[in-house]
This record gives sequence, C-alpha cells and structure tokens, in this order.
Amino acid sequence: MTNADEQDSGLIEPADLPTDFEVFFARHKSEFLRIAGARLRDPHDADEALMEAAMVMYRKWPRILAHANPIALAHRILDSAIIDFYRRRARTTEREITHGELAYADVPTADDLLLLRGHDRLDRALADLDQRAPLQAGCVRLRYLAELDFAQIATRLGITPGAARTNVHLGLKKLHHLMGLPDTGEGDT
Repeated sequence: MTNADEQDSGLIEPADLPTDFEVFFARHKSEFLRIAGARLRDPHDADEALMEAAMVMYRKWPRILAHANPIALAHRILDSAIIDFYRRRARTTEREITHGELAYADVPTADDLLLLRGHDRLDRALADLDQRAPLQAGCVRLRYLAELDFAQIATRLGITPGAARTNVHLGLKKLHHLMGLPDTGEGDT
C-alpha cells in the first residue's frame, strides 16, 4: 500500500523539452500568437490553437530540424492547427446549448458586434485571396498581421525577399479590389 506522499496528486510535472526546441519556440511564440490571434480574433482561442500547434511541433521536432526551411514548416503546422480549431468549433457547435436555453449566459452586446464590424469585410477578402492566390495571402498576413519584414517573410515561405515584396504589393492590390476600396496608387511600405 502506498502512503499519501507516494500517491499521484494529479499534478503533471513539466516535460524536459529539448533545449533547441525551447529556444526556437520562445523566439517565435509572439509571432505565432499574432498570426493565430489575427485569424481567430480571440486571444484565448489563439492561445489554444498555438498550444495545439506547439504540441505537434514538439512531436515533429526532429523532422522540423531536418527540413530545409524549419520556420516555414512550423508556420504550416500553425496554419493547420488554426484550420483544425475552426473545424473542431464547427463540429461542436451543433451539440452546444444556445444562450436562450441558459439563464446565466453572457449574451453579446451591441458594443461587441460593433467591435467586430470592420473585420468582416477584411476576413472575407482574405479568405477569397487565399483561394485565388495563396502565396499573396500568406505574404500579406505575415507582413501586416505578424509584422515581419520582407527577408523574414522570404525565409518563412521559401521565396526571395523581392518575391515577398512583390506578393505583398499584388496581394494588397487584390484585397483593395475585393473589398471595393479605391486604388490609392501607392506602393507597399
């Protein structure tokens, strides 16, 4: 028989992660979180999707290290985790109880809806651009949502910095057109 000190208290000890993985993830975590936050629009959802991606990255760490462009593979894993988050949410929505059935539900206010008002057109245009020109959409997201420079975008997507600049410029022009905004005639930053 075991005494109380030897019994499992339900606490999980932190895992011993490879040092190189910890450094890699710590270096890129804020960038990954900005991308997930921009796509999911909720910091808690973004954090959850990022942690799912981090677990996949950890399991595939030797494969990521062996890849010709490790950061690009990590971004693909993050993109997949964000898509899986949406799919998981869609599957569980039909099984959830609506707020009308709960007396204590936190019903969104008009201010909550007004806060999201400007994002809808941009989200739809980015989704459309993703279907038409995925490289341009990826470059625009990395440039403006992750706040990366052209060299960093090039590294993550396996293209040249000039190609990153061109794809951002073309992507912005298409987004303006898709959103029905007037052409400013200006180049990229």
